[in-house]
Amino acid sequence: MKKITTKFLAISLLFQLVNSKNVNAQTTQIFHEGFDTMATMFSNGWEAINKSNPVGTTSWFQGTLTIGAIAYTGDSASYAQVQYTSTADVGTSNTISDWLLTPPIQLQNLDTVSFYCLSYNSATFPDNLECRLSAMGTSNNVGPDEVSVGDFSTLLFEINPTFDLTSFPSVAVAGQTWTKFSGVVSGLTGLTNCRLAIRYYVLNGGLAGANSSSVGVDEFSVMRNTLNGINENTLNVGIQLYPNPTAENITLNFSEKGDYLINVFNTIGQNVLSLTTGSNVKIDVSKLPSSLYNVRIADKKTGNFKTISFVME
Repeated sequence: MKKITTKFLAISLLFQLVNSKNVNAQTTQIFHEGFDTMATMFSNGWEAINKSNPVGTTSWFQGTLTIGAIAYTGDSASYAQVQYTSTADVGTSNTISDWLLTPPIQLQNLDTVSFYCLSYNSATFPDNLECRLSAMGTSNNVGPDEVSVGDFSTLLFEINPTFDLTSFPSVAVAGQTWTKFSGVVSGLTGLTNCRLAIRYYVLNGGLAGANSSSVGVDEFSVMRNTLNGINENTLNVGIQLYPNPTAENITLNFSEKGDYLINVFNTIGQNVLSLTTGSNVKIDVSKLPSSLYNVRIADKKTGNFKTISFVME
């Protein structure tokens, strides 16, 4: 029998845009939930929707301490939990699709959604979590069945889509603890009213299935960067950067030729790449780790500059 409790902690991801050693980056938390009291959380716009087939006896609920697991922060039971009982025990393996939706949040591109997660026993019964986004305002449309996603078609990140025995942190494995996962928002047009969703999505799950134990959530945060000490529009030249996100190269197209110094900075302000160009240029970034980067383009004659960000997949 699968006995389980875990925590799935959604914590603040510090997502920093650093443009040069003289630029100060500030990270602002625009949304936070600590799951201290689930009843209060649901009254404030959170929503649980269980589309598992067949639906079980539980959905997302207040953390329990049956295995001695304590919350990442706050009181010991101040986390949200979901587990294999999201689908009914009918003697066969089932598909679990149990959603936890945030209230509407005003999001923009490059906002970062983060959390820490921990399972009870994914090392034996693998778990999987998705973080999804809907740009349809207050919509709670997650689709009609266990395989649908409805308006939540944007996948920000997924923790263990192959259901292996090592990708999902598990208290059943010595030395494993809360682990942070995160994703960066992209594809929006300006500030957009959105909802985020954590989806417990497990194939071959339930009591009779080979997969699904239990996971929990604690400290769910959305972070936004603000930049101090720079004027983003001092370089009066049209610049396009694409593709974004990218996995191999970025291309910079300039509206006019010039003498440009290009510096690429990582999230802790390190200059990881530099070059000069007089016109459109294709830059190989394939060796950079997956992260957020800032490209500072400066006119070598005037010193005027502009900063553009991109995401390395």
